[in-house]
Amino acid sequence: MSRVAFTRTATSRVAMCAAILACLAATTAKADTPDYWDGDWHGSIQPYGWLPGISAQTRYQLPNGGGTVDSKTNKSIFDYLSGAFMIDGTVRKGDWGFYGDFDWVKFSNEKGRFASIGGERIGANANLDTNWNMKGGMVNFAGLYTMAHGQQGYIDLVFGVRYLWLKGNLNWNFNATGNGGRLDIANSGHLNNQTHVTDGIVGIRGRWSPFAGSNWFFPYYADVGAGGSDNTYQLMVGVAYAFHWGDIALNYRDVEYKKNSGDDFLKSVELSGPALSLTWHF
Repeated sequence: MSRVAFTRTATSRVAMCAAILACLAATTAKADTPDYWDGDWHGSIQPYGWLPGISAQTRYQLPNGGGTVDSKTNKSIFDYLSGAFMIDGTVRKGDWGFYGDFDWVKFSNEKGRFASIGGERIGANANLDTNWNMKGGMVNFAGLYTMAHGQQGYIDLVFGVRYLWLKGNLNWNFNATGNGGRLDIANSGHLNNQTHVTDGIVGIRGRWSPFAGSNWFFPYYADVGAGGSDNTYQLMVGVAYAFHWGDIALNYRDVEYKKNSGDDFLKSVELSGPALSLTWHF
């Protein structure tokens, strides 16, 4: 399937889901919003579908002490995503609580190119294309403290850790593109590498309900961090509709890591795209 066709199909599905949500909202009476600060324990669980595109720069070690290879992907939302699973949840009592989030994604047959070989940078006009697969998981675990809450929503302080695991497999065949023999590297080959990164994070999350008497609201999340990476951030904003059992939201999420120093596998990675979530409150 072509890249354009895949993107159009995924966009059409998101648009269809948004239309279904609008129809549900139009026929549903106003839902009661749970009072998280009544002194009792409250919780929620949220399975969601995230359709991220990926932009990444990775390092691979050449055999026989040949130095490192830097590979760069072509960024395109939705392309080559072949598997995903996501879920998050919260528990809280009064102003204090805990938040957890788990994500797993897999990309297959992603297109990219060599950015440098053995420290020698490769120009963008060189037709040294690559094909690679990547999979990995991300876990966020954090404490929560409510800084403010009222009729127009609430804002929580988030403080915790984020763990990232990524594994990549890189393939190339310069004979097929007419570039065999141009550089000190085999004309075809296969490399693999992986990384584990743990960072401390701090940020905010919450919901904004600007319309009095309405079930519509805007969820948001933002954090920054560092530690195993040079820096990382996560941003999410969306629109949601509340029901008596929970809520449905259409969000846009962006996660980025950077690690420019050293020879680790991960140099930079950005995952971004829309997400559709269902949240049950208990």
